[in-house]
Amino acid sequence: MKVLVLGGTRFMGRYVSSTFLAAGTQVTVANRGTRDGDPDTTNVICDRSIPGSLEIFKDSQFDVVIDFSAYSSAWVEEAGKFFANKIKKYIFISTSAVYSSSNTFPITEDFPTGPPHLFAPYALEKMRSEAFLRDFSKEGFFQTTSCRLPFVLGPENYEDRESFVFSRLLTGKPILLENDGKALHSFIFAGDVADAILAIAKADKSVDGEAFNIAMPQGTTSRGFVEIAAKICGKSPNIISYNPKDFGISVEDFNLRNVTFPFPDNSAFLSSDKIKAVLRFVPEYTLEKSLARYLQWWTDQGDLAPKEYDLENRILSAL
Repeated sequence: MKVLVLGGTRFMGRYVSSTFLAAGTQVTVANRGTRDGDPDTTNVICDRSIPGSLEIFKDSQFDVVIDFSAYSSAWVEEAGKFFANKIKKYIFISTSAVYSSSNTFPITEDFPTGPPHLFAPYALEKMRSEAFLRDFSKEGFFQTTSCRLPFVLGPENYEDRESFVFSRLLTGKPILLENDGKALHSFIFAGDVADAILAIAKADKSVDGEAFNIAMPQGTTSRGFVEIAAKICGKSPNIISYNPKDFGISVEDFNLRNVTFPFPDNSAFLSSDKIKAVLRFVPEYTLEKSLARYLQWWTDQGDLAPKEYDLENRILSAL
């Protein structure tokens, strides 16, 4: 099998490359050249923001394209037309943010998508991309599959998520939780994402035109996340609950560059029953196992100090 990974030089992409390489696959990684690729893959500089950039692959042959880097649905549209009848499968990395806001859980793949939801611009581009892929499938260009992911965890996570909580637990710094941390979340370990994508790449036409949630079977609240992390590192959490309305904060304001907690105060628990039924895929990692592996990796990095956030400091000062 020959695979082209669009994007994929960070975090999840590295897990995918390693998993496919271990399976005996020839892997080519295309990115803007801003980061070093895996030395065991073929690395190609390709900036998809430049129209026509995919022409660099006009003489290449691939069986599967895995798309991590489609920030714009226009990039998916261009890729679909370029690879039409040249590849067998196009696997798209989508998001659980495509689902409408819901008070019913777990969320299955047939739940409504689109408004009302919280992260509209981001979700809209993913929804448009998925729509393009369904059209490509119907037109017989190639098989398509969309992978709808929740919060992805694991070593090499460049977002301050696990490290946010562990750094505060280890230093005794208070952890702020909106509305007592009752929001319910879904998670997945990056290595399990890679295994699921490999299973999709090897699957028959049963995955064509489909979308799959890829998530741990368990749902966990924000408070539960802190409590599990605290148990793993042997610390007692200093949790402070606050009402975001007292500070003029709404869920729509959530910004990972200025947070009080690394997950929004919004519940979204995904069902993973479909991928289990179709591909017999069950994630290996529980949240406990994922956090334990991350903690071991993170402590080896050496920089364990909590990152500073203006919003967090402002609310702690007020409380």
